[in-house]
Formats: sequence, structure tokens, C-alpha cells
Amino acid sequence: MNHYYAICEPDDAGGFWISFPGRDGITSAAVSAGQIVSQAQDALATVLMYEGTPADLPPSIEDGAMPPVALSDYDQPLVVVIPFQPVAAKEAA
Repeated sequence: MNHYYAICEPDDAGGFWISFPGRDGITSAAVSAGQIVSQAQDALATVLMYEGTPADLPPSIEDGAMPPVALSDYDQPLVVVIPFQPVAAKEAA
């Protein structure tokens, strides 16, 4: 099990936009705070589903990722640790 930093920003409808520092193409949304982890895990799994590899994921905490500190470009950011077990697409099939 690896752990990844995600940044969550509240949206106008009461939900959250989810992004991963250093990986602009990996995003998701959650309609409530309770869905943040599952939606973020789904976004990470989607990367691997389309012939991605664990190297396409953001750096994990286990690989030395540090908490994001340059948050001035975000609106009311929450930094959330997302647990996720990377499984390559070929293994999942």
C-alpha cells in the first residue's frame, strides 16, 4: 500500500476538486468530503487502467514525496493523504 498527497479545493456546489501535485493530468471531483478518498483512488486507478504504469502516478510518500507547501495557487486547499495500492493494468485483468 502506498500513500499519495492530493490537494482538494471546495467548489461552489459544496463538493471538491481533487488534484495531485506534479501530475496535472490526474484529477477528479467529489460531491462531499466523505467521497474524497474513494474518488482520488479511482483517479489513480484510471491512470493504470489505460496501460499506465506505477511510474505514471505521482510520487508516493514511501518514495520520498514531501507534503506540498506551495499552495498559493489553490483556493482554500486541503492536503489529503490518499492510500492506494498500485496494480498494473495487466495484473488487474
